[in-house]
Amino acid sequence: MRPRPPCSPKPLNQRLTEEAGVFRDRAEAAPDAERERLIKLARQLDTAANIEGWLSSPELKPPS
Repeated sequence: MRPRPPCSPKPLNQRLTEEAGVFRDRAEAAPDAERERLIKLARQLDTAANIEGWLSSPELKPPS
């Protein structure tokens, strides 16, 4: 089993947003089909960052 990499000092939603930006940058130079795939991945990462932000919100209350 491989050792686990050290924890990143950046919050998860920030890392997800940065990765989405990388995909968007790569999409600008990609052909049509690849561009659509990269844009879709970037949108999914943005959605994941938003959901992670909601879940880690201090105002989040458990269902009653």
